[in-house]
Parts: sequence; C-alpha cells; structure tokens
Amino acid sequence: MKYISNTCSVELSVGELCSRAYLGGDIDSRFFTSSASAGAGADIHRRLQREGGLFYSAEVSLSNTCVYGGIYYTVSGRADGVIRKDGGYTVDEIKTVRPFDFMLPPREIFLAQMKCYAYFLVCREELASVRGRITYVNSENEKIKYYDYEYTADELRAWYMGLIAKISRTASFMKHRTEEALPSAENAVFPYGELREGQEIMIRECYSAIKNGKRLFVQAPTGTGKTISSMYPAARALGAGYADKIFYLTAKSSTRREAYSAAKKMFEAGARLRTVVITAKEQTCLCSARGMGKKGNLCNPADCEFAAGYYDRSENAVFELLSRGNGFTRQMIKETALKHRVCPYELSLDLSEYCDIVICDYNYVFDPTVYFRRYFSDTSEGGKYVFLLDEAHNLADRARDMYSAVLKSSFFERLYARIDASDGEIDESFEKMIRAFRALRKLCRGDIVKTADGEERGFYINSSLPMNFQSELEIFKRKADAYIKKNADSPLKASLEELISEVRRYLTISDFFDERFLFYTEISGGDIAVKIYCLDPSHIMDVIQNRAVAAVFFSATLTPSDYFTDVLGGGKDSVYVSLPSPFDSDKLCVAVVPYLSTRYEDRKKNASRYVSVIAASVVSKPGNYIVYFPSYEVMENVAAAFSKKYPDVKTIVQKRDMPQSEREEFLDSFKEDEGKLRIGFCVLGGSFAEGVDLPGSRLIGTVIFGVGLPGLSNENNIIRDYFELKNGCGYDYAYTFNGMNRVLQAAGRVIRSDEDKGVVVLVDDRYDTEKYREMFPEHWKKVRYAGNAASLAEIVRDFWNKS
Repeated sequence: MKYISNTCSVELSVGELCSRAYLGGDIDSRFFTSSASAGAGADIHRRLQREGGLFYSAEVSLSNTCVYGGIYYTVSGRADGVIRKDGGYTVDEIKTVRPFDFMLPPREIFLAQMKCYAYFLVCREELASVRGRITYVNSENEKIKYYDYEYTADELRAWYMGLIAKISRTASFMKHRTEEALPSAENAVFPYGELREGQEIMIRECYSAIKNGKRLFVQAPTGTGKTISSMYPAARALGAGYADKIFYLTAKSSTRREAYSAAKKMFEAGARLRTVVITAKEQTCLCSARGMGKKGNLCNPADCEFAAGYYDRSENAVFELLSRGNGFTRQMIKETALKHRVCPYELSLDLSEYCDIVICDYNYVFDPTVYFRRYFSDTSEGGKYVFLLDEAHNLADRARDMYSAVLKSSFFERLYARIDASDGEIDESFEKMIRAFRALRKLCRGDIVKTADGEERGFYINSSLPMNFQSELEIFKRKADAYIKKNADSPLKASLEELISEVRRYLTISDFFDERFLFYTEISGGDIAVKIYCLDPSHIMDVIQNRAVAAVFFSATLTPSDYFTDVLGGGKDSVYVSLPSPFDSDKLCVAVVPYLSTRYEDRKKNASRYVSVIAASVVSKPGNYIVYFPSYEVMENVAAAFSKKYPDVKTIVQKRDMPQSEREEFLDSFKEDEGKLRIGFCVLGGSFAEGVDLPGSRLIGTVIFGVGLPGLSNENNIIRDYFELKNGCGYDYAYTFNGMNRVLQAAGRVIRSDEDKGVVVLVDDRYDTEKYREMFPEHWKKVRYAGNAASLAEIVRDFWNKS
C-alpha cells in the first residue's frame, strides 16, 4: 500500500485491499504451508484456466480509481478468469483449499476479491450487471465446486465504497506520514550540540552511500558516536525520499537501547519519525499455557488466548499505540497487547508497518527461518529499505551460524522410545530415520578411533549432501506433520513439534547448499550428528543485501578491511572508511610485552611471569583493572597464583556460565572509588570482553594475555582449508582476524569518554611481528615495548606521572 503525494492517491492491489478490509480471525501456526503445496495450487490454477474453453480469458488485468474522503484510491490486480458468453460477463475466482474448508461456503475474503474484479469490469465495460463465480478446488483430491453469483452495478458500487471505507483510517495515516512526518526528517538538525571528530565524516559517508545505493563499511573507534552518526543521515535520506524504512540491526539488547535513545533524540530535534523495538517472541509471550509450563507450538487459538481472535482486535491495538506517541518499547507494546488481548509479538510486527525505524536483531533480516517475510519474501511488495548494522564485527560468525544446521540421531532415538508400537505410521517413520543415521555411520568407518574410555569417535566430510538421507528426512517431515494434525492431543505433540522444527530448519538450510558449504557426519560415543556447515556466507549476505537500497556496516573493530568486506558480502563496489579516534591519544598508554609467549604449551610454565606482568601493570596507580586470558583454565590458574602472592588485593573472577544476575553483580563491583586497587579476571572473547561500558574510574586499565585466537576445532580448521584454497589466507580468516578483533574489543573497554585515561597491556611475542603491528589501530601509534616486568612498570609509571 503506497501513498503518492503528488496525486494524493493510494495505490494497492486487490489482494492487499481485501486482506486489510477483511482482517479477522486467529493466529494459527499449526498449519505450515510448504512452497511445494503453494506450487501445486498454482499448477491447478493454470490447468483450470487452460481448460476454460474458447470464451475463457485467463489472468485479466483490471483496475479502478475512486475518491473517498479526499484521497484517491487506485486498486489493481488480475482476475483468474473472465468468461464472455451469451452477451454477458462472468468473473471467475479460483481458490485451492484444504479438505475441511472445501466443505464450507466460500470465505468472505474470497468473495470480496471476486466482487472487486466484478466491479472493475462493470466500470470498464459500462455494464448494468455482471455474474461472478468462485471455483473451489479440494487440495487433496482436486474435486471442484462452483458457487455462482449475480450483481447489479449499483450493488457493487455501494459495496465497494464500503470496502474502501474500511481502509480509510490506514490511508489517512499514510497521507500524514508522507506529507508531514517524513519531510520533517529531511532537514532535521543534529540532535547533539557539537560534532565529535569523525562524526561529520561518518554522517557524510552514510548519506552518500544511501543516496547512491552503496554498501558502506565504517570502522569508528569507541566514542565516535556511531549510533547517531548512522541513524541521523539515514533519517535525512528517508525524508529526502531515498528510502522509506530504516532497519537498525544489532546483536545485543544494550545496543538496541542506545539506538532507541538516538531515535528519541532525533524526534525531539524535529524528525517526526516513529520507532519500534522488536523483541523476541519468547521474551514477550503472555500465553498462560506457556506460563504454566506447557511446551511446543502454542501459537494457535486452542492453546493461547492471545492468538484467538487476534486479527479481530489487532488493528485497534495498533492505532491506540500510534495515538500514544512515536516510540514503542517492549513494555508499552506488552501493556497495550494485554489491554486488547492480542499477542504482543505479532502486535509489534504489525506496528512495524506503520513505523519508519525498526530496531531489531540481525536474524530478522538474515536468518532463513525467522526473517521478516512481510518485508523480504519473494511475494512481498518490497521497498526502499536501509540496513544499519551495528557491531558488524559479530555478523560473520552469526551468518555462518544462521546458515548451518545440525541433527543428531539421539533427537530421534529419545522420542522413538516414547512411541507406542500401535502408532504404526509414525513408528515406522522414526525407524527409517534411525536406519538412515546408521547408514551414514558407515561413511565414517575409515576415520573411527577409540578413546581411552573406549568411546568411538569418527567423522566424514563431503562437499555434497547425501541424497538418500535428504529424501528420508523429507518423508519424515511430511508424515510427522500429518501425525500431529490427526493427533492434536497426543502426549508426543510438543516434543514432536520441536523435532519437526529442527528438521524443517535443516531442510531449509540444505536449499542453500553449494560449493561454499560442507556436509559432515560426526560420531561421538553412541550419537551420530549430521551437520550442514556454512564455510563462506559472503554470497548469501550479498544476495540478502539486495533487499535494501543501501547497507551501512559499522563497528569499532573492522580490521582488516578486506576480510570484512569479503565475508560480509560487500562486493567490489563497497566503500570502506576508517575514522580517527575522537579522544586524545596521549590519554591512552599501549604497552606490548613481547618477551612472553601465551601459546598453549607455554602457559603453565609462564604462570608466575604472568603474575609479575599484572603486578607491573597496576602497581603505579590503584584503581579498577580487568585482565583477559585465552581460556578459563589459564585464567583460574593465574588468578589463584596472583591471590596467593598478593592476598591483600581485591580480585573478582569470572565464573563459567554466569547467569544474568551474577554478570550484573560482577560489573557492579567496579565502583567509582579512586585509590582502591581492584582486579577482574576474565576470559577474552567472553561476556565481559565487549559491549561493557565502565566509564571514568570504573575501569582504568586492561591487561590482555594472548592474541585472542579461537580454539582449535574441526569447524575452524575446515574454514581454514576452504579459504586457503580460495585466497591463500586460510589461517588468518579462520583464526588470526577473529582473534585480533577480540583483542581490539577488550582494549576498547578502557577509553569511553573525553575524560577517560588508562592503560592497555598486550602480552604475547606475536604482537612484535609485522602482521600484528599492521592491525594496530591508528590511535595506538605511540605503542611502547617492554623488555621485562621492570621496564613495563616504568612505562606505566611514566604515563600516569604525565597524566
């Protein structure tokens, strides 16, 4: 549905008009329509059209323009068929329906579509009356029913104006958005007083990229103000007509909050744009059955009171929210959903269609199973979208995860053990799947070894999918779906739905399989795992970015540039910009300790020397420090050794699998109390190594042991081998670059504002090599090298004495 301001008109299709006007009914995700089913329905349509005979014209284009409430409405579409016979006209609307629906009269929305085309034909041909026909086809056996109607021109005209009246509220909103809200953004003032160093460049580059349809990569150090420096130019581009919706994508709730605050600041500065934050369904669900512990697919009217009748009440809920303001948070949406008895998650999605800025996780654009189909599916109208990708250094690994999938034989065996033998068809389906897994086990025969505990381990890798296994999986999914439909009260329902969801994801991922993927089977004890692994997401990322007119990737750490523009699908025409730090480089001391190795084989013997490095780093100035280690094991060993040698120093040690409450308590330990020495021991790449904001005296230094390399694994080695063949940089793509980004993120915790000052100590001999020095950011240009603990202490002492 589009509003065209220069003609004061709304343009939309017959399908959209009827869907909006006859909005009603339940949310019901129990019935999944596959692409194969949709394709079969289209085949039936075409066959019936071919069999229509001499007087049957298929796919007849019809349109109509009328005026209502000062707005012109142009509606168009293609009638399935128009029959001209015996001096009259009949409009045919073909619908393929499920067997249950085949027994009922035609749905109101189907009649509405047929009547729209009938009215358009009456207007075009200046008819006094016209006949209509609904052709119902049973999807199971292809039996056909005909429902015949006849209307006068006056009847259709009155009915059609009533139909238009039902969408007039939405049309009026779109008129206001196009003529008043969006233009307010074009010349909106920057919402903060002064531009920081680098901000003007980023704003200019972002606007240019959106205007010219480019993909922009921006490395902007901490403190640049990346959020507002991307959102502000995007909002202005929205006002200028270069885009019609902004998707602000990020991986963390903290950055979503920052984005919402930036949008709020822009609104206060005059850009009258609406912003919604999309929160995961699990975090907003109000379903009482889920609250009582029920599992499985509960998004249906039988299980959830907020799904029942959702579409009867949702539009009023949306417009109540729109009347309350311009920013919509999770709490506001949940409150309104509770009042109107509608699902808050679905309400947020419907609300997003009326908003200009949508703040959400990466997966709503990139994940093949949960992406926004209303915006990005092949059948959606599409739009001039802009993607703003915050903390983009995280996206390469996230993209690989989104396009990888795993199934284990244990998933099936556990559920099979609960199936009664009397459930013959589903019992047999499970047996066949378990046999299919065991057949794959034979592929690992040449690589099976036994551990000291007698446990078998082995693997098999191939660049193609095992088609027999794929076929069995397709059959299993169909039969399991059919079983659930027939046995809605089965005690297996919830578990089987979860398994079907995993199978569906695996099959969805398999559709993308090409030379950038690998298939492998892994044996571990009695379990057999099959995995589709995405080695190189660049092609998929490239294709997905075509859904937008422009994309802006930004982070404090996008080094090296070639790596990120490659794996994130930037393409040869992408633009890369590296901004200077806005902070005084004299307020940061970067020291390298190149005389120590942190390689695995050296860690144990160097533990006491690590303790000396920590002491040398903190002795000159009491305060809050965090020391990062390459693993929990070395962290725990060094923390114990440090506490034994310096028992009076306050230490806080990160625990494995800390819940949110303990993570918050850990960060709260870093207080603004200058003069007290406090040292946190953390794992590099863990939850305290990025996305943590400890300004001022809450953190004055970090000591980083190691170069951040990811742990050795089959997956990383496979990536290494793939890129070694592709570009000769296999080890760097799999290990080095990811590791250095972890280091840069951890180091970035120290300087968070103009007033901050502090030290970063890098411990590893590899930091003294050309490869690593080339990856140092520009504001580390005054880095100093320490030959021993005493010289390190002297370097740090000189820094604090001069500060």
